[in-house]
Amino acid sequence: MFRWYSNLAIKKYMVLNVITFALVVALIIFYVIPEWPEEIVISHGLFSVLVTFPLAWIGIVVAGWRVSILSGSGVTLRNGVAVQSVAQLVTLLIPSRLSEVAKPVGLNLVSALPFSRGFTVLAIERIFDAVFLAGLAFAAVAILTGQQRETVQSSGLVLAGIAVTGLLVIGVVLARPAILERLSDRMPAEWLRVQLEHVAGAVSRLASLRTTSVAIGLSAISWLAAYLIFVVFFFVLGTGGLTLGQVLVVFVASTLGLIISVAPGGLGTFEGAIALSLAAFGLPMATAIAMALLLRLCLVIPVIAIASWFLISGDLSLSRILARLRDWRGRNDRGE
Repeated sequence: MFRWYSNLAIKKYMVLNVITFALVVALIIFYVIPEWPEEIVISHGLFSVLVTFPLAWIGIVVAGWRVSILSGSGVTLRNGVAVQSVAQLVTLLIPSRLSEVAKPVGLNLVSALPFSRGFTVLAIERIFDAVFLAGLAFAAVAILTGQQRETVQSSGLVLAGIAVTGLLVIGVVLARPAILERLSDRMPAEWLRVQLEHVAGAVSRLASLRTTSVAIGLSAISWLAAYLIFVVFFFVLGTGGLTLGQVLVVFVASTLGLIISVAPGGLGTFEGAIALSLAAFGLPMATAIAMALLLRLCLVIPVIAIASWFLISGDLSLSRILARLRDWRGRNDRGE
């Protein structure tokens, strides 16, 4: 199952990303900058990016805190933030489907958390995120019209279905823990029974009202911080005169662009979703593209900064993540 996560495949994607990054830089230098819209002064645009960094860092810390809460006492706040930031950095380097494994691997490295438990923590996070994003999508639908409204509404319904299904599974496991016990007894191999026990252990943490409440609260703060990045950026930039509702639409569209993309960091779909949303609100396409590029900096630079700090301090390293990934793949192939 995890044969795709070979070191060769990861190196191939990273080389491809370097080439893609070089092409993007060339595009910016030879096309975007010469065609940069006059209504956005570059220095003011960069200042608008800079003032959003504290919100981005708050979002990373809060998300890392949630990782720590869901993982258990063995994962400290520092470990959670380190894993969260480095996992986000990996998302910028390799395709999103492939990069999902970075968080469980990081948790295993910093606290010896079993991979199956780490994946369960990741799944719980995704369920909580689906709940909030579905709610935001339905809020955005109230503002939209036409084809864009139908697209966002369809995405919201899919996310709501994922959220409801996930919550139902969690609810059943919490209400009837004996189900997993009986399923574990029927497993043909010992290692499968162990993996199932790890999954049950991760889900059982949600039986605590305090743990669940804190995790949900942190999820809400994380999403609020992400939205406020867009609000502060557009307010400081002062171009376009967008309302809070319109900013919400741009935020939801960009987030959906990140989700549906298989490119590293949602490259292309993120910018395209922002540009099309802004153009729908009457902004010239050149201005919309420039704003999309500046918003990309709002998200990328803080992640690189905080992840680099943890990598330099020795909390985690990309080479160790890749090495553990290869080791895990070998053990999985041997059925250990």
